[in-house]
Formats: sequence, structure tokens, C-alpha cells
Amino acid sequence: MKTPQLPLSPDCALLLFSGKGGVGKTTLACGLARQLAATYSNQRYLLISTDPAHSLGDVLGLSVTDQPQPLADLPNLQVRSLDAQALLQTFRATYGEALELIAERGSWFDREDLLPVWDLDWPGLDELMAVLEVNRLLAAGEADTVILDTAPTGHTLRLLDLPDFLDNLLGSLALFQGKHQELSMALTGSYHADQADAFLEKMTSQLSSGRDRLSDSDKSAVWLVLTPEQLSLMETRRFCNALEGRRVPIGGLIVNQVIQTGRSTFHSSSLLQARHKRQQEILQILATELSRYPVWQVPLQAAEPLREAALDALIAQIQPLKVQLPAVSTAPLPPLNKPDGRDQVHNQAPLLLSSITAETTVGITAGPRLPNFLKEGKRLIVVGGKGGVGKTTTAATIAFHLARSLPQARVLVASIDPAHSLGDAFQEAGLLSVDQALGQEPYPVLPNLWAQEVEAEQILEEFRRDYLRSIAAMLSGEIATEQEADAGVSLQYDPQAWQKLLDLPPPGLDEVMALLSILKQVNQATSEPTSAYSYDLVVLDTAPTGHLLRFLQMPHALEGWIRMALRLWLKYREVVAQADLAQRLRGLLQQVRQLQQQLQSPNDTEFISVMTPEQAVLAETQRLLIELDHLKICHRFLVLNRLWEDCTDPLGQALSERHQKMAEQLRQHSSQQIISVPFLERTTLAAMAEHLF
Repeated sequence: MKTPQLPLSPDCALLLFSGKGGVGKTTLACGLARQLAATYSNQRYLLISTDPAHSLGDVLGLSVTDQPQPLADLPNLQVRSLDAQALLQTFRATYGEALELIAERGSWFDREDLLPVWDLDWPGLDELMAVLEVNRLLAAGEADTVILDTAPTGHTLRLLDLPDFLDNLLGSLALFQGKHQELSMALTGSYHADQADAFLEKMTSQLSSGRDRLSDSDKSAVWLVLTPEQLSLMETRRFCNALEGRRVPIGGLIVNQVIQTGRSTFHSSSLLQARHKRQQEILQILATELSRYPVWQVPLQAAEPLREAALDALIAQIQPLKVQLPAVSTAPLPPLNKPDGRDQVHNQAPLLLSSITAETTVGITAGPRLPNFLKEGKRLIVVGGKGGVGKTTTAATIAFHLARSLPQARVLVASIDPAHSLGDAFQEAGLLSVDQALGQEPYPVLPNLWAQEVEAEQILEEFRRDYLRSIAAMLSGEIATEQEADAGVSLQYDPQAWQKLLDLPPPGLDEVMALLSILKQVNQATSEPTSAYSYDLVVLDTAPTGHLLRFLQMPHALEGWIRMALRLWLKYREVVAQADLAQRLRGLLQQVRQLQQQLQSPNDTEFISVMTPEQAVLAETQRLLIELDHLKICHRFLVLNRLWEDCTDPLGQALSERHQKMAEQLRQHSSQQIISVPFLERTTLAAMAEHLF
């Protein structure tokens, strides 16, 4: 194994690999972790996935759990996937008593009133536990370097924002503890520190160290992985700006799946020639706009780089980025190796366009098609799957086609992914100009088609105003009006502390509230048909699988939180009054239950899974389908995207055989109807619609 070509310092305590979904983050994180461990055998490395839908085991070919396990051939490299619920229970066992004590001191509720909080589902739990665990691991010296295979862009930024959230959370808890100290001094003339003080001191110290580490380029670096495609480039550009704004050091960019030329010039099929040309255009833009970072490239592989040998071979091919201009030649072609098994993959050379000779045409794939959901009476179409499989383009295409099929129908396509790319898809389709951006306000891209990118902060502010500030008043004993004061008590606890605490809702709550905003738009077509925000159909572009499942589970989770708040109000209603809060909470509970019913109604909702013909994607899709069955959500269709159908040259034959084999397996073993979409020379909404409908 060669010395690492990328400037990955063995002294770096934290390495993060992130980027748009489906670009190869996990593959490169696994490969580079292996190379670091092999090169610096005296260093202890821990490779962790923070993605709820992790693929470490799929790539490495082993079972990965929450317990660190060393690789057989590299004992100084351990692998682990974080189990947020297990970490929460460990955290509770270690610090639960101290936290409960602080909360009890900060409100007039009994400890037993607050204990059910531990058993509720927490929005943003995956990111929260990841930050706490990484800080703990490095503080305890359990690894010299932690390598994070993160969730896609939006949730990585959420992860990086958590130190600020935790800092404010600890500040609020310190206010509660400070009030207790003042009371103790006033009553007894002395104060003795206890477990609550020890907890706050330890957490504050670890958080401070973690914050310093994350902003120190000698100790941390984020490596951004992308593919040479328009949507990936646009998201990466925004990601770089966001990281710079947070002062998080960027190690560099790695461009994956680059089609390369050989020593000679080449003549290729039209599809590959066009793809190579488009890649070079994207790479030229990348090299110009992001020249302040080192950029490396990884060649496209004929076979999936799975397991040790293939990963090591892949990393050996990483080179500094070179932008090439295609030329034409009729030079003799070397044969292209096509490994039959995983153990042979390490002999696979990078794909060279000099090995491709024939012209290719890709026709429209025969087979099942999506129905006209408007004519079926559907109200909500949810599009989901692993990152990078084409969810956003599929969602945009479905909405675009259905809106054109019934001009009298009103259709909304909305994105709830924290890293929105719906606007990028419509810009690429020419339905939005480059200076137009989607936001919270639905924007008409056609006379009867609106597009929206849900803005988290606006939704959260509405939620704070409608619910959280009243709940803070209830927890602190604050009464909002003179009439309520006559029936209740005067201020007993610090309302500012509770206000500060609940003004910082955990990450993930924005997606919960997005559910309710979408529900409102779905139902207004019936209740308020003349409303400007009433739609006959809503198409939802979601976050990648792991956070999508959390999103679909959130109605049940939110119901638990609302029921707990109502139980507290009922128990203490003679003291806190605030009857209007109880009425609003009951209304919210009704909305959440209605949403659950709609998600589970096959008459109202259809879930469409999107995948590409890759083993890691297949494994994640299978887990998604099982969970959809468990959630009782209708999912009759599976879109198999980017299916290579050309087999007139060695590359096309290698890809086509692998893709067609997987497609056949899906048709035989899947209960869904498989909608095949071939790899298109240029993915337009109209071209994709021809294959979907």
C-alpha cells in the first residue's frame, strides 16, 4: 500500500468526510481510513458512521455495530456505527440523576413528572449523541484519530451547529443551578457543590475542547466528496461557503467517478463521449471557482469497490485533479478486465475512455410505468431513498409531468431536505433562472405547478410563538395575564432560563414541523378550495434514507411530547391556568394524528423509493422498504434509476451486465413494480418523464 497522497496528517484528531448523498463518502472514508492505518501502524484510528442509514458494513463486507471492532488485517483501525438510542441510555445512566436534579431545581414540577422525557423520541438525537460521543472518545484518549463518515450535507451542517446548541443548553442549565446556589446561600449561608455542578463542569470542559478542536486546522479537517455533476457541484459550492462561515477547516475536495482518458486519444460511444465532455466542463468550473482548496480526483470504476482489496486499489488511484479536453482517435484498444467476484476487483484498472470504441444508443426502457396519481385521487407523493440516487430529479419530474397532464389541477413540489437541491433541479431544467431561488413561499414554475424549499428557521419561529414560549411560562410558573395570575401563583422560577432553553429546539424539529406545514397544504384543497395555498397534490422531496425514516416516525414521536405536555397541564391546571395553551396543544395533537392517518392511507399517500443499481444502495433500499411496511405506508413502486443499457463496448458491457443482473433480481424478489430509467446522456425532466410514465 502506497503512502497516502492526500495531505491527511497522522496528528489530526478529527477527520470528517461529507458531501451530497450518493457521491461515495462512505467508500472513500473506508478506503482512506485503511490507508492511514496501514501507513501509520502506531496510531489508533476509529472509523465511525454518524448516518442513521450507515453503509460501513456494506462497503467493508462485515457486520458493523455500536461496539468498536478492529479490522482483521489492520488491528489499529476500529470500525463502529453509532446507536443513538443506546448512547442515550448510557448517557442517562451516567448523568441522568444530575440532569433530573437540575431540571427539578429549575421548575416547580416533581422529578417524576419529568422522567417520561427519557422514554420519548427526540428530534435530532443522532447528531446530538454523535457530538457528545466524539467529544467523550477524544477526551478519554480512546483513539488518536476519529474518522467520521457523516450523513449528507444538510445533516452534517446540523451536526457542526450542535456545539452552539449545547453551549446554550448548558448555559440555561447553569442558570437553574445558579438559582439553587443563591437560594442555598440565602437559607443556610453556605453551598456545597454536588453532582449537578460536576456534570455541568465536565460537559462544559468537553464542549470547549471540542469547539477548539473543530476550528483548529492542525486538529480537524472536513473533506468534501462530490461527483462531476451539476447538482453535486452546486451543493458543494454552498457547503464550502457554509463551512467557511462556521470557521470549520476544509482539508480539500475529492471528485469521485471521473471518466479518464488513457495515454492516447480516443473515440467512444456517444453517451460516454457526452458524459466525459460534461464532466470536464464541470471540473473546469470546479477548478476555477474553488481553486482555494486542493482538489483530488478518483477514476470511475467498472465494478463497485467493495471490501479490502478493491478499496485499497481505489485509493491507490487518487490523483490531483487534471482537467482534460477530449480528442478523437482510432487507436487499438486494450481489453477491459471484468472481474466476476469481489476477490478479483483489486486487479481492476480505472476505466479509460481509450478502451471504448463503439457508438451507442439508449432507447426507452419497456416495462411498468407510474400511474397518473391525480386521476387516482392521491393527495401526497413522498419520494425517498439513499442520497445521490436521483430523488430530487424524480420528485421534480413527477410533479412536472402531472401538472402538465392536468392543467386544471394545482400541484406543489416541496423539499424538506436541509440541503435543498430542488431549486437546482428546476434551474437545470430551465424553469428557474440562475438568479431565482426557491424558499418558504411557493414559487410558480408553471401556471399550475409551484415549488417550495421549506425554510427551517421560519417554521421554528412560528412553533416557538405558538407553543414553546407558553410551555416555558408553564414550566417556570410564569402567568401571562392578570386574570391567570388571580387563579394561579406568582413567578417562582427563572422564566428567562426556560425561555432560552425552549428557544433552542433540538435539530430535527424543523422537519417535524415541516410535516405539519405540508399537511396543511394537502388539506386546504378540501377545506379551503379557493385558498392561494390549496393544492390537489403535493410531491415531497425528502432527506436521504436515515433521516427520512426519522421524519416518517416523527408524527408518533411528536404525539408523545404533546401528550406529556397535556398531562402536566391537567395535573397542575389549577396552578398554571393557561387554558388557551391546552386548547392549542389539543389542536396540534389532532393535526399530528390526522397526519399519521394520511401517511398510512393508501387512498391519500404513495411512497416512491428511488435507487440506483449498486449493492450498497440495494442494501439500504431493502432496509427502507422493510421500515415502510412496518409504518404501514403504501409503496407500490420502486424507481431503478441510471440503469446502463448500452453493451456495445467493454465499459458498457461491464456496467450493463451488472445492472441488468440486479434489475432481474429486483423483479423476481421485490413486491414493488420496478420502473426502470436508463442512464441518460442529459437528464431533463421531459426525458425522465418518458421513462417514469
